[in-house]
Amino acid sequence: MNLLRMKKIVLLLIMTGRIISFSEGNQSTENITKYSQRDDNYIDTDSLYHDEKTEYRVDEGEKVRIILETKNNDIYSAQVIYGGKGKTMKSIGNYGGKEIFVAEIPNIETDYYFKLIDGKVKYFYGKNISTSENSVQKFHYKKSDKLTNIPEWSRGSVGYQIYIDSFRNGNVDNDPIFNEFGTDDFKAPTGKIRSGTQKKDLVAAMWGSGTYNSEFTVNEWNGNYETKNVWEENALNEVKNYSRYYGGDLQGIKEKLDYLKDLGVEYLILSSPLYSLSNHKYDTIYFNHVDPYFGYLEQTGTEKGLDVKAKVHNKNGDKELNLLIYNNKTGKNLLGENMLDTKTWVWTDSDLELASLIKEAHKKGLKVILEIAPDITSRRFFARMDSRYKNWYLDENDLRLNLSNKDVRNYIENSLKKWVLGPDETFKNYSDDDGIDGIRYVYYDDKNKNYLVSITETLKKYKKDILISGEFTKKFGEDISSGVYDSGEDYNIVNDLIKYTVNINPNYKIGSVEFATKLNEIYNKYSNERFNATQIFVDSVDTDRIYSGVINPDRVFDRNNQSNQEYLNIRPDLYDVNAISKFKKIIAVQMMLPATPVIYYGDEKGMWGADSPRNRKPMLWEDYMPYENETDDISKYTNRLRSLPENVQINEVEKTISYPVAINNDIEAYYKTLLKIRKDYRELFKNGKFRILEVYNDPKTKIRIDNEMAQYLNEEKRKAKIYQGKDIIPKVPNVDFITYEISNKKDSIIVIMNNSGESYPLSLQVPKLFGFYTNQLLKKEKYSIADKKINIIVKPYEVKILHSKDTNILDSFK
Repeated sequence: MNLLRMKKIVLLLIMTGRIISFSEGNQSTENITKYSQRDDNYIDTDSLYHDEKTEYRVDEGEKVRIILETKNNDIYSAQVIYGGKGKTMKSIGNYGGKEIFVAEIPNIETDYYFKLIDGKVKYFYGKNISTSENSVQKFHYKKSDKLTNIPEWSRGSVGYQIYIDSFRNGNVDNDPIFNEFGTDDFKAPTGKIRSGTQKKDLVAAMWGSGTYNSEFTVNEWNGNYETKNVWEENALNEVKNYSRYYGGDLQGIKEKLDYLKDLGVEYLILSSPLYSLSNHKYDTIYFNHVDPYFGYLEQTGTEKGLDVKAKVHNKNGDKELNLLIYNNKTGKNLLGENMLDTKTWVWTDSDLELASLIKEAHKKGLKVILEIAPDITSRRFFARMDSRYKNWYLDENDLRLNLSNKDVRNYIENSLKKWVLGPDETFKNYSDDDGIDGIRYVYYDDKNKNYLVSITETLKKYKKDILISGEFTKKFGEDISSGVYDSGEDYNIVNDLIKYTVNINPNYKIGSVEFATKLNEIYNKYSNERFNATQIFVDSVDTDRIYSGVINPDRVFDRNNQSNQEYLNIRPDLYDVNAISKFKKIIAVQMMLPATPVIYYGDEKGMWGADSPRNRKPMLWEDYMPYENETDDISKYTNRLRSLPENVQINEVEKTISYPVAINNDIEAYYKTLLKIRKDYRELFKNGKFRILEVYNDPKTKIRIDNEMAQYLNEEKRKAKIYQGKDIIPKVPNVDFITYEISNKKDSIIVIMNNSGESYPLSLQVPKLFGFYTNQLLKKEKYSIADKKINIIVKPYEVKILHSKDTNILDSFK
């Protein structure tokens, strides 16, 4: 070959991104961009990734799941080598240019590395990459001894998150008379509570008397959210948005325990009930006392039928806000409590109200979890006001407690112990228990995580089956492995679900293959047991409502979701006729996973709203109807004004639109149906395993479906010609679906999600050779299996939930 011709060939190969190896068994070391293709004698070693961290080594009891990332479509085979043995790894999907491989090996201390083959090329990957097996530096694995016990009751159960102030006002006598800005910002309250006590006498305080001071009042439960109270008119926007009260309390939750039980939930997550002057209560004044605004401003002197063994201060007529005043000269509050001496601690009337709620919930089969910010305090926290405790904080200018300080840790630990054991100071049995069933750590500082481990360990000594959960972080797996908590929330699923089902921005939207792979990846980064106990949120007190997210699709989940960021606040079904169908699609996936889905209060009523504070609007209740119309800025809807329905009123003078507030009975019924399915197959959602079955845009599936669709359309064309004498060109539908299965040895549920706004027939592969499936959303729909397939028709945005009771049938997907 002459030199000129060789140069041309080399140039051509470089331009096309290809390079040929002239040395058999070895790939070129030249740094040339190369597309991926299996069995082409090339492995992109720069794309190999594994780490000695929990998310890449998942404890599965007797096994440990090893996870490896490679460039997509780049590796012909991968093995994990341990103890002289090899285990072939399986691909679970690909996205973003990477492919994910997994394998399970014995859960014992061991060294290991990876053997990667593509064509004649072979690499050994450990802490280094080598072509020689003898020179690879091995990874090392040792099982964590900090993993906590997961309570059996929590696996596969359904949670319900309540923001107490906005859930229900059961006791108007405890309605707030001032907020976090103190009494001097407001005039003395007028009126009386039912005992005859003047509201101004419920606390010993200096009240404001200035021209701009007005009386503090709770906002009207069924009023327009955008309407300001008099005190808000003179307040800064920040004050208005985040410091109003609606009067929800513990008695209100008691009144709706039957409603929650009937809905189908199994445990409640209560926003912090601890004493604080903010409406959210996460900036705590006392960790060992319930806020009187949620209990009693004036004590009743009753013990509420509780078996009280602890010391109590509950004297009829005593004012709790006064009793909780801290005197930094004596180092005690007016209850006589020294915060470092638990022997001086007492139960107040409000404290007993929480215990009473817990006991009532237990009688109805509901468990109760408290959200606690374990290291955040108010400026009115006793240690903040007393120089003797200045070393209690991480920083003198911060409101974060330093949990490395033993006194701080003991105070938090003893406070939580109080709520865990209850006023009877013991745990006998669940039905008579007056203590909480779990704690959810929120908003804590990373510097305090190691010290939360010791608090968690101590609390589990008091109650074995207590659930300790946490917020989702980037180090979630490490936190679980180190014993900070048992499990917690996962927002990755809803983030990916939104990107796939709702998002229209090409920068964020993902396709069916990427969504399915990410779902599979998330599942595989947990042990089965931990995933079964993972709380799946689609919204919460810290995000916009998921129903509103459906009509605000041009963004990443929980970003750009404030009302002043062009976020549409309108009731979603008034803006998009398909909003309910899209919403149902999202919650069906949330509910049909072998985990523990959590409903944010009001989602089942079809509540909507931007991020806080509009996601914390008052709960919709039938007995509070009618609600006033809500309003939003007209400028957000300029291009849609003519297409909005007649019940949306346009006010060009005030530059607003006004729309009706209503409970959506269709959505509520759908929630009940989904929760009934979970109840009917409790063991399946508690212990079942998850796997992806088919994804339309997977190349093999797409070819098969497209061919079958072409045959179907040709048949429709033929029948129209023969039976109607018409020549038609059938429209090719926009096909977009995924199917996945949850199964155990007894039951199988297949979820079919149509992500398209069109209807079309499908012939779907199923993991059974024969038998039938029944649609749990419409029991009269039954599908017989023929040739490992079922034939169905999906409606726009429809989700089908198919169940098979058949056992001992050969799995055709293995």
